[in-house]
Amino acid sequence: MSPGTASLPEQVDGLLLPGGWDVDPSLYGEKKDEKVGPIDRELDDTELLMFKQARERELPVLGICRGQQVINVAMGGSLVQHLEAHDIRGHGRSHLAHTIEVEPASELGQAAGEHKIRVNSFHHQAVKQLAPGLHQSATGEDGTVEGVETDDGLIVAVQCHPEELTTDLPWARKLFERFVARAREKE
Repeated sequence: MSPGTASLPEQVDGLLLPGGWDVDPSLYGEKKDEKVGPIDRELDDTELLMFKQARERELPVLGICRGQQVINVAMGGSLVQHLEAHDIRGHGRSHLAHTIEVEPASELGQAAGEHKIRVNSFHHQAVKQLAPGLHQSATGEDGTVEGVETDDGLIVAVQCHPEELTTDLPWARKLFERFVARAREKE
């Protein structure tokens, strides 16, 4: 499907934007750094369009890693193109790399039930300039934006990969359960 024809079916009640390739820096007005990994501009354009459609329909959106980055770019923010020592893929998908501080009233905070949680991180890009309309809901020990959301709670995004932790950590499963509950409200 080409990005110009991408469309969210009417039956969709929520949008999950998963991890994946780096986001094209030209989408936030920057030249590509030599450390930027593979880019799939068709995927970028398709996900940006689907996000826009989800926003127009007031559907809940959950972003994971690249998904958080796509959301931030779609809403007018920018990205750090390369963070040293953040890409720890060699440790395995369930490796808890570091602790993040979570805003208790946020969706992530409500799922976690505590203000500090351990997360798995497989990213080398992150939010640089937070987009208007988003607020930071979680922060890494080094200041990295680890979670964002909108005031209405329809957009929730995390820099980590909770899909890899749902069987071991209750907060990860609850984050998805809360997303599904918001989507059910749209039925």
